[in-house]
Amino acid sequence: MIAGFERNDGYLPIEAYGLIGDCRSAALVGADGSIDWLCLPRFDDPSVLGRLLDARRGGHWQVSPADEHRVVQRYRDRSNILETVFSTAGGTVVVTDFMPIDEATVDHHARPHREPRVVRIVECLTGAVTMRHQLKPAPDYAAGGARFHPEGNRFHANSAALHVCVESTVALTAATVRWRMRAGDVIALGLRSDKRGRCTSAAHAWSVEHARDLARITQEFWWRWIDRCRYEGPYQEPVVRSALALKLMTYAPTGAIVAAPTTSLPEEIGGERNWDYRFTWLRDASFTLYALFQVGMVEEANDFFNWLMRIGLGRRGHDVANLYTLDGEDRADETELPQFSGYRGSHPVRIGNAAIHQLQLDVYGELLDSAYLFTRFGGVISKTLWAELRAIVNLAIDRWQLPDASIWEPRGGNEHYTYSKMMCWVAVDRGLRIAERFSLPHDAERWRSARRDIHRTVTTRGYSMTVNSFTQVLDCDELDAALLRMTQVRFLRDGDPRLRSTIDAVAAELGRGVLVHRYDVAASGDGVAGDEGAFLLCSFWLADALAHVGELEAAQLWFEKLLAFASPLGLYSEEADSRTGALLGNFPQAFTHLALIGAAVNIERARHRTLGVHGLRPGPA
Repeated sequence: MIAGFERNDGYLPIEAYGLIGDCRSAALVGADGSIDWLCLPRFDDPSVLGRLLDARRGGHWQVSPADEHRVVQRYRDRSNILETVFSTAGGTVVVTDFMPIDEATVDHHARPHREPRVVRIVECLTGAVTMRHQLKPAPDYAAGGARFHPEGNRFHANSAALHVCVESTVALTAATVRWRMRAGDVIALGLRSDKRGRCTSAAHAWSVEHARDLARITQEFWWRWIDRCRYEGPYQEPVVRSALALKLMTYAPTGAIVAAPTTSLPEEIGGERNWDYRFTWLRDASFTLYALFQVGMVEEANDFFNWLMRIGLGRRGHDVANLYTLDGEDRADETELPQFSGYRGSHPVRIGNAAIHQLQLDVYGELLDSAYLFTRFGGVISKTLWAELRAIVNLAIDRWQLPDASIWEPRGGNEHYTYSKMMCWVAVDRGLRIAERFSLPHDAERWRSARRDIHRTVTTRGYSMTVNSFTQVLDCDELDAALLRMTQVRFLRDGDPRLRSTIDAVAAELGRGVLVHRYDVAASGDGVAGDEGAFLLCSFWLADALAHVGELEAAQLWFEKLLAFASPLGLYSEEADSRTGALLGNFPQAFTHLALIGAAVNIERARHRTLGVHGLRPGPA
């Protein structure tokens, strides 16, 4: 038993992992001291360590006591440096894991270099403990066939385009070694990824002192960064941890944010709802900006918006993609990895994401809402930028009556999703607000007419008197938790009874306690077999919606109950099993943490009965 967790057929529960990273890639460190997921040199490159997706072939790097032990895992104060404290009958050892990061190089693109990407410091605090070190890398998604070999204090090999090397301050004579450590003993390990055929570790001295210097620099980076957080409310700990987790999912060189640093963690154990989330979805833009702006992280929000603009959305005409690579390329060909059995047998394991080819009309609204928020916080709309934004507004007007795949990306065919129509209204509404505020050229008559038509369609055909709720598809009675966002985008006034009845209907029909499913999978025909967990994003949206309609006590109670579903380290995945509470889906999930921050901010605003100086009033129909 390890910190309340144990491996099941070689797999830890998803909530048993901590995340470390350097804003270019990230690693998952298990509560048993095993790094089971690491892609290099960046998030979307092939895995070097992948036991998360195949306990036998995936590859891992584990440091833990050889004897029976207890574990406590924690982050160092206000940082992303992870400490795993092992206690045995003979003594105590702490393993400190981090990916080095500093102000001078954080915006450099991920590429091979001589400094280690992962550092592990093993220190015996009391007594004497025998530690077991097991290093079994499996680069290139375990397809590279790399043959690692020991050489003095190094354990290394060439694989595909990389040379992977782990260096230690003590000898590494085999893949598995044991060290007898006594109080005061310290061992430092560093993993480098260099160009194939080049190992620079031998040319540069590796020492405990150097490892500690890197830890100090990394700690100072995280302290300086989180000191900019300006959230003032009662939920300091989860908001700060969410902000730190979000920063780890930022690709600093471009400002892009991955949806999650993992691929193919299942939405149902043994199921096939396994997707690659190591891309940036455009719909994340609005919520990203909103959440980060509200806690004072203006620089990150601006970087993300600048990334959106650099990819030249308007210049792409009718080919606005739904998701992009970290470099802003609209490519994400979906393939399967047959060599991986999948987390607890959940296959296929996928890389790439075919959702890029879908028509998702809601993206237009998310983009224009992002632009509007950008202006509300001081951003300047240049002529070039306005040309792109204006093109997207016109695209929304041209296409809003088409069926699409909408926010949830089903694979069973397009429908007339109410959420997508509403977000097309947002695109036109925000476009008008920007144009009128900055006196920018636009077809005012056409845009106002479209705004009225879309609003009328949503309110007449998107609301069912039978279920007293806005519905998933026009002229139907099925519910969709995405419509909880009506309060956030200010589609109707907070006092409109249709908002409250929609909240009540979603909670009653899609809720399981405080956990909320996004829709009824059995009734939807979404084109994918099996079931899924409750969406934590939607669960926090419900708390947020309650705050918007003035139900402060209900919102606060709902929010506080959701905090119980965090991992022991305060991290959230995409979903939770509505029966057991176990985390499901890719982990950690950026949108879940963004929704947590947004709900915390809006609950605090409701408490003070103000939307703040940057708040948005409901737009005209």
